[in-house]
Amino acid sequence: MVERLFFSFGELKKLVKVTNLSPVENLVSECDRIKNFLHMKVALISALFFSFLPLSAQEGGIEANRKLRTTVQKWISVMKEIQEKKKEGKEQKQILIDSKAALEAETKQLEVEIEAAEKRKAQLDEKSQDKLEKKETYDAAREALRAGLNRLEMKVSSVIPILPEELTSRDKVAKAISDHRGFVAKTDKDSLDLNARLTPMAAILSEAEKFNQIVTTFKGRTVTVGGKPVLLDGIYFGLAMGFAADNSGQKAILLKPGPKGWTETEISDVEVAAQVRELIEVGMGTGEIRLIDLPLEIAK
Repeated sequence: MVERLFFSFGELKKLVKVTNLSPVENLVSECDRIKNFLHMKVALISALFFSFLPLSAQEGGIEANRKLRTTVQKWISVMKEIQEKKKEGKEQKQILIDSKAALEAETKQLEVEIEAAEKRKAQLDEKSQDKLEKKETYDAAREALRAGLNRLEMKVSSVIPILPEELTSRDKVAKAISDHRGFVAKTDKDSLDLNARLTPMAAILSEAEKFNQIVTTFKGRTVTVGGKPVLLDGIYFGLAMGFAADNSGQKAILLKPGPKGWTETEISDVEVAAQVRELIEVGMGTGEIRLIDLPLEIAK
């Protein structure tokens, strides 16, 4: 194919004869034509050379380029993922650092609270021990009181008969006496509340003590004297004794407390009966205040 790039002398001679130019002009013109022809030949040969390259070589370059692009893309993806992992790891590290600091602070706070709780527990233990000891003392005293309640009930029951009607007829005292007698009649006293048993007894004794410290008068009591009912007014000197007399001062009685209640003894002396009436009027505030002599005997 290279040999065809040059012309033979015969071919050149034919080209010269064709033209009407001088031999020199013909030569120059032909040289230009040859030059242009050679350029065309070279370009044609180059094109033919590349066109006749093996197809497998072309395909191998394309495949190499494709693999290279794939590798680069993978590398870029890996680098991007590495950057993201580094960023994520940095953030998680900071989170862990912050969490550690928070946990350390919380640990210190918990240690302080635990120490305070232990102190409170020690104080509570001391108080609980004191309360336990007090409770034991209270329980022992309550059992001792329960054991002595029966005797106390008997003593209060013995006081009730010496309370005069003017005292026992009061609502508060009447209820207390009723409740007290109800508790005394029960057989399962250990199951009863101590306060419930003590309350009526305390009320009876309290009212009896008040009555015993003052002079109390009464009006309009019906008493049997000489086999006949008589309406009398009277006066009590505490729970020691008392007197009663009618409006005329002709009939009078002496009142004395006893184990079974108050006894009524008629005063036969007319002069003493009149003095009893005067005494009652002074006590009620209807008579003139003065000294009155009476034969008294104070009950023990």
